Amino acid sequence: MWTDRQAIEIFHLQFLRAFGARVDKSLFALKGGCNLRFYHRSIRYSEDMDIDIRTLAIGTLRSNVEAILASDPFRRSLRAQQLELGQVTAPKQTQTTQRWKIALRTIGQSTSVPTRIEFSRRALDDGTELAQVTPGLIQQYRLYPVLVQHYDARSAFAQKIAALALRAETQARDIFDLKLLADAGAGDMPLRPELAEHLHRAVENAMAVGFDDFIGQVVAFLEPEHQKEYRLRASWEMLQERVVAVLEALRS
Repeated sequence: MWTDRQAIEIFHLQFLRAFGARVDKSLFALKGGCNLRFYHRSIRYSEDMDIDIRTLAIGTLRSNVEAILASDPFRRSLRAQQLELGQVTAPKQTQTTQRWKIALRTIGQSTSVPTRIEFSRRALDDGTELAQVTPGLIQQYRLYPVLVQHYDARSAFAQKIAALALRAETQARDIFDLKLLADAGAGDMPLRPELAEHLHRAVENAMAVGFDDFIGQVVAFLEPEHQKEYRLRASWEMLQERVVAVLEALRS
């Protein structure tokens, strides 16, 4: 039986594969935590999935998403993993954002776990590439390969800086993700001028996040073998210092 985190991940991967089969892959790009998990070997699970999309009209996107979620082949692919969909809602459908909330449960159980798929209608950032999801994840769940467009490490790094600087509420996961990308070399590249002006705010926000926030927002989404390491305050402080140092270096 899958853990809640794994069940959500299986659903996200199955949905991406089905969506890429219905919609031109050049029109959308996977971003955020799922991008880092599926393509950049992050050890952090993601509760929700975020996708940038362009051109597709509101009604066209909605009909495609809802056709996938209601289709027998898609639901059979979930049942093969002992999963099924509960309630599905579409609480936000605007020109800029379309969001679906899904209750997912293991067959035979009454409790469900929530996840969200959100599409942001915007021009895609530079640095997209068409690639298969990391084979190790696909093999772990015994799925068919998943091929979609996603953001490379440099673009993901820039997006995370913007998120750290501009979110209404600072998230510890942005700092964790920046450390991953910086260690991969993304922090060694020049930033776009419009992003550089956010570095001061990003540094301030990175320094303001506390250890308790990190435990709740990041450590809870790691496998047990990784939780042991990151439950140490010293691990968090080293991670935080590393990200602040990288951002400070970019400012100078």
